Amino acid sequence: MDEAVKTRRTQADRREEAEAKLLEAAIRLISEKGYDGFSLADVGEAAGFSRGLPAHYFGRKEELLSRVAQHVVEQYGASLDQLPRSEPGLPRLAATIRQYAKGMASRGNRALGLLVAQAVVEPGLRDTIGDLNARGFAALEAQIRAGIAAGNVAPGVDAPAQARLVYAFLRGQMAFVALDPTYDVAGVAEEFIATLTARIGVTRP
Repeated sequence: MDEAVKTRRTQADRREEAEAKLLEAAIRLISEKGYDGFSLADVGEAAGFSRGLPAHYFGRKEELLSRVAQHVVEQYGASLDQLPRSEPGLPRLAATIRQYAKGMASRGNRALGLLVAQAVVEPGLRDTIGDLNARGFAALEAQIRAGIAAGNVAPGVDAPAQARLVYAFLRGQMAFVALDPTYDVAGVAEEFIATLTARIGVTRP
């Protein structure tokens, strides 16, 4: 392999590794100190790098926080990809809701919940969260439509409305878990799955 190609690949690998460490450090600081409780320099120090590296990679704090939100959602998507294959529609929706509940108390989800709340008053972050929400709606709507095609979701179901209902439930769980450590996220998730199944599912003989 050409030496220049090897060097570029090594540099890209190092940058990717450094960015991942910076994002994880930012997640830790957000979950512990909130949106305003730290600086870009604090992130660099917490990640074990120079205090100026986050500014070099991300520019402004708002850009770093937008990337954190994307990173947490990407991690959740990767966890869904590791789940056993299931029938599309309601079975897949149930698996998605359970996986979300399983990771709800994680530091990443806590950080994301705080960023979602902050997006109400932070225009730059609002665009990122809005885009992530739109992608979440679309993925859930696609699963509901797949369930209609597979015969486990009733054909007359309003797929966009039900997708937003499921998404609103998942986002609401984040707030409850953040405020109450005794909140039974898994139990409530199972109740929601049962209600959703009764509401839009097809009873098979």
